[in-house]
Amino acid sequence: MSEFCFLPWYPRGIGEFLDASGSNYVALFDDQTILKFPIVPPHENTAAFSPAGQKYRRQIREASLRGLDVEEKILEKIGHHERIISLRGRHEDGLLLEYMRNGSVDRYLHSRPETTLDQRLKWALQAAEGLAFIHSNHVVHCDLSTGNLLLDSALNIKIGDFEGILLHPDGTIALDGGARYNTLSSMPRDDQDHCDYQTDRFALGTAIYSVITGQRLFPDLDPVEEDTEVQRRFKAGDFPILPDERGGQIIRKCWMGEYESSTQIVHDIQSVLFPITA
Repeated sequence: MSEFCFLPWYPRGIGEFLDASGSNYVALFDDQTILKFPIVPPHENTAAFSPAGQKYRRQIREASLRGLDVEEKILEKIGHHERIISLRGRHEDGLLLEYMRNGSVDRYLHSRPETTLDQRLKWALQAAEGLAFIHSNHVVHCDLSTGNLLLDSALNIKIGDFEGILLHPDGTIALDGGARYNTLSSMPRDDQDHCDYQTDRFALGTAIYSVITGQRLFPDLDPVEEDTEVQRRFKAGDFPILPDERGGQIIRKCWMGEYESSTQIVHDIQSVLFPITA
């Protein structure tokens, strides 16, 4: 096996593998719970690997464990909310989390492009509600995207993946799990490692755009190979235009950093997109 490849391993009690990221696997634990655990197993035999390969795999596991520890602490801190995935407990190899049986909004829309505009607008509101709650608890998500907007059995959104930043009330960092935005969700700034409420709101704008349109931002670009061009467009304010009745102005205000709080986004979505119930 290549030292830079990872094969599935099987912690106690897991069933079907559901997902994988750069550092974690997600597998079914029971019909209401998933286990999120490092892609590198404990006590791995690395004798056949080069020193560089051993170091790489050790760093991947350490980063995963740090992120899972921060995620547990953040979820314990913010507590229960209808827009946040629930922490079920600890497992010797990872975190037990609420199973969201309809997966991510990203995957759902990919397989169901006929999803109505009303449903998409509802998800935009729910995502904003979740982000406002997170921020009210001094948490910066740092990786908000349609892949982390998860759907329960009733197709309501709950935000997942909390390996971001927990702040002290004075704004200094208490915990940092190491999560960072993908290219299309990353607000242009001098220090690309810096995350705050404003960078989260920028990422929310990209997520809402993808939810409403059913496509990723800048489909003409490869966000990995052409990340410099993505950032150039962001800095130039070269964003796609959507009509206001589909959230266009709200999305643009997220991208341009014009919101002072995330609750303002919730209010605008309610007022502009759901005027009868606002």
